[in-house]
Amino acid sequence: MPLYEFMCKACGARDETFTRTITGEPPAPECPAGQGEPGHVMQRVVSSFARHLTMADQIAEAEARFGKEVDAAMGHEPDVGRFARRYEELARGLPGADGS
Repeated sequence: MPLYEFMCKACGARDETFTRTITGEPPAPECPAGQGEPGHVMQRVVSSFARHLTMADQIAEAEARFGKEVDAAMGHEPDVGRFARRYEELARGLPGADGS
């Protein structure tokens, strides 16, 4: 069940036609922008290929495109060890769980 793509020669409007059979030439739809005006003839064009990416590929592609922008917006990565040491230091003076 193929999907055929058409483009208007006059204005460049695109439309798709779905057919249930692959035999024969599919009928060209009317130009959606021309609305029956003379010169607006739809011609069949070669469709672009669809590329399906896995989630890992999508994440890698987004990281490659926007990684620098995200890093610039988020700032430096926090030093978790420094925060843990500071927490330990501040917690020394607090009373313990046993109520002391």
